[in-house]
Amino acid sequence: MKATATVSEKFAPFGATMPRLRRKERRNMSVPKEAVDVVWSFYDALMEENAAALQTVLEPDSDAAILYELFGEAALYAASAALRGPCVVRLTRALVLGDSVWLEGEQVTQDTREPIGYVVFRVRQRNGEWKIAEISPWHLEAVHYISDRPDPQSDLSVGVFMTSYGLQPSPSAELDMVEQLLIGTMQQEYYPLTSIARAVRLWRDFRKEGPLARHDDAVWAAAVHRVMDKMALIDEPLEQIALLYNVPSQGLADAYNLIVHELGITYFDHRYSPVPDPGELLRQAKASGMEISDEEIPSIANQPLPEERVG
Repeated sequence: MKATATVSEKFAPFGATMPRLRRKERRNMSVPKEAVDVVWSFYDALMEENAAALQTVLEPDSDAAILYELFGEAALYAASAALRGPCVVRLTRALVLGDSVWLEGEQVTQDTREPIGYVVFRVRQRNGEWKIAEISPWHLEAVHYISDRPDPQSDLSVGVFMTSYGLQPSPSAELDMVEQLLIGTMQQEYYPLTSIARAVRLWRDFRKEGPLARHDDAVWAAAVHRVMDKMALIDEPLEQIALLYNVPSQGLADAYNLIVHELGITYFDHRYSPVPDPGELLRQAKASGMEISDEEIPSIANQPLPEERVG
């Protein structure tokens, strides 16, 4: 990880107009300039409340794009830690992992330059252009290690990001009934924004080919919820999810099994898992030439989710 750039961004409190102050220094860049520039373009678009520009910098169907679609700018304020108030954001570290570049920004006060928090952007190149796929209000290590993430009660941005508290679905979001039930229930249960975004992606992938007539909307919403819990290693009784959505356990189990089979979902599935794969960094390190044995990599990753049976 190397220092990448220093930029000053002046943020106003959430919901207020944000005047801009920028100072940029180029250093020995270990990542493409365009990968860094898309972050500044994001801040420009967010400060200017430019919806078209935001859609341009966000990777289609990514976590960041889905969050923006579902909850509007409020979700991006939380994810990018802009809720922490006026500060200077300085990109200080970068990590290249597979096809992604993770850029960490340190937030410091404008007067004393005292650190007040971090934000991480995951950027990827798609069709020749760099786009933002994920935004998280913490430091780089916390991306891969949940234990390193801040306490939601100690930070407003982290609190909103980790509990979806206080966010309302965007009036412009075109949601089907399954999505409405799913989002409403997951918010009621204080699920993280990332979990909600990936649950919506999972459902949209399944509904393209899945046998939707086999169950009603509430059963499908409950089944997606169950899949997300299983990937997060939450193993509550099936009946508890059935009660939450007021659906029969047998129907829920069948819908869950159909989704898992149709999409080939595994533990820590990179498409949908709400928690980081504990073996990703080890696999990447091994691929880069480091001496890491297969036994050191957790075996649960890439194993299919178990079937549900009732009775």
